[in-house]
Amino acid sequence: MHSEVNYPKVNNTATELDFPMKFFHTAICLALVLVSGPLVEAAEDRLEVKGKELLYNRRAIRLRGVSVGDPLRDRGGRTVSDYEVIANDWKANIVRIGIHPNTWKNLPHEEVLSRLNKEVEAALKNGLFVIINYTVIGWPDGHFEVPLHGGPKDLFDSNFKLASTFWDAVASRWGKDGRVMFELWNEAIFEHEDWRPEVGQKWAKLKPFHEKLLGIVRKHGDNVAIVSSNHWSYLLTGVRKDLLEGKNVAYSWHIYAGQYKNDTKKWAEALDELQTVAPVIVSEWGFEENRDRHYNGGPDDFGKPFVRDFLEAKGLHSVAWCWHWDIGPPMLKGDWKTPTKYGTFVRDYLRLHAK
Repeated sequence: MHSEVNYPKVNNTATELDFPMKFFHTAICLALVLVSGPLVEAAEDRLEVKGKELLYNRRAIRLRGVSVGDPLRDRGGRTVSDYEVIANDWKANIVRIGIHPNTWKNLPHEEVLSRLNKEVEAALKNGLFVIINYTVIGWPDGHFEVPLHGGPKDLFDSNFKLASTFWDAVASRWGKDGRVMFELWNEAIFEHEDWRPEVGQKWAKLKPFHEKLLGIVRKHGDNVAIVSSNHWSYLLTGVRKDLLEGKNVAYSWHIYAGQYKNDTKKWAEALDELQTVAPVIVSEWGFEENRDRHYNGGPDDFGKPFVRDFLEAKGLHSVAWCWHWDIGPPMLKGDWKTPTKYGTFVRDYLRLHAK
């Protein structure tokens, strides 16, 4: 809630005797406004980073929620009443909404921003925090992923100027709303086979691009910005010793069932204790019992140990992927109501920790 200050009104018909007293009262009130102004601003509804903690109105908070995909590409025909379900039935406190580079490049920007605005405002109205994600998969001005299962070849276009125009427009619209966070670059991959050990950590090369995007959004406000490293936002080794400078910076981590054969030691090595010096938001995680999918897994061999030993034991924030019936791993069945086995697991987790 934004505080409002009502300035005292001066009675223009005041006599010479009562005018000095009214002037004195007005001066005192104005002085109080000037003194209290910064305090009121600091107490507004804002997320902020303090060390390893994510604060909301100066109090530590844990974020747990779901991703819904691209409103224009993935949510065609859906109404914003979905956010009421996500908040009140699923008990999430945050939702992640993404825009693909292809969407931003090929549709009128006003159309994209208008639809995004409807989704964001509906989420905020239902008490949800929001992550706006630029859903790119690739290296700035370099290699980018081509969808394997259909879709435009430039869906994940990694053109850096395109990303810059997106963030300038988005931050101009939401840069003053501290309930909205900006995930600047969805998944960085240096090359097609970024998983190979010899590719290694590319944070030092990626960091300058994050600095440029951060500079763009900082022209419009100081919302929490979320950044990550390469290997599809998985490989965070060394980042804690070379943090991005500036206020209100958090880091994303993406992890799915089957990743490195569910070897939790390798997961811990990739995380590299980054959560001890900065907030880490697992902005994508999930599983599906489907041998044809790279995220093949279930509650017992992935869900429960990951939630217990990483999300909760390490105090990580999390946004599961994806609250959809067709985008995998899907949390919903085709009726957009019934949760899948994975969806039931996520919903139970969110309900358990709802406050």
